[in-house]
Amino acid sequence: TYTVLKGTWSIGWSEKFDETKLLALTPGSFNTEPAGVARFVATPDGEAIVQITGIGPTKADYVDVAHAPKKK
Repeated sequence: TYTVLKGTWSIGWSEKFDETKLLALTPGSFNTEPAGVARFVATPDGEAIVQITGIGPTKADYVDVAHAPKKK
């Protein structure tokens, strides 16, 4: 579950980013989704604060590994 606290958090579902599929969530909005669904996000206002909650275990599988966080 995503709860938007500040800014605009835009989310879409697909294995490829498609701006036309974005759903804009503004402060106070929330969204739930099932596990195992490919998704992408954007923050068109430059910054968003989002609370993400769920029931574990959890992990992130990146469709494009170039977008995965770099290990230090």
